[in-house]
Amino acid sequence: MIESNILSPLILSAFSKEITWLDASKRHPLDDFIETFHHMRERSTENLRDLTDAQTMFASPAHSLWSISESITHLIYTQGFYHNKLLEVSTSQLAHIVEAARGFGEGAQQNISAHGLRTSLNAATERINAVLKETRSSHDPAKTENNSAFGICDYNTWVLLLLAHEVDHLRQMVAMRRLARTNA
Repeated sequence: MIESNILSPLILSAFSKEITWLDASKRHPLDDFIETFHHMRERSTENLRDLTDAQTMFASPAHSLWSISESITHLIYTQGFYHNKLLEVSTSQLAHIVEAARGFGEGAQQNISAHGLRTSLNAATERINAVLKETRSSHDPAKTENNSAFGICDYNTWVLLLLAHEVDHLRQMVAMRRLARTNA
């Protein structure tokens, strides 16, 4: 697993275009990115434990952060994009996701119950884990795509981007959890 004091600067370097996402994805073994993603998804799941509906739906008028409901539903929806990208650079026979994000911020929904979020996130986690398991050994390491937002991407790059997206919204959810506990 990649520790946050190493992962965060790596993600920031790619996000700020100091290095490309492709270069960033070559800095650590693929298995480390996958293991770290699994850990971050577990933390996202843990972040939902013991929250009330009011807390998951809380939106702070003083902060520009999304509610936990919006963050989780967005993560789940955009996971379809990464799901499809991983399949495109592998020889897997798994089905693509029909409804997948095409732009930033898609899929965020307000006012989803805590139980609904937990159920949906668990199902989404099972789906992405199946895709990672199926494709991690069957991807073509030479296959790349030039993506308008992220530059040249290969399988490792898509896994890193999936991880970076999880990290970004996990930070937001942790902050909102603190705010919701005191305000909701």
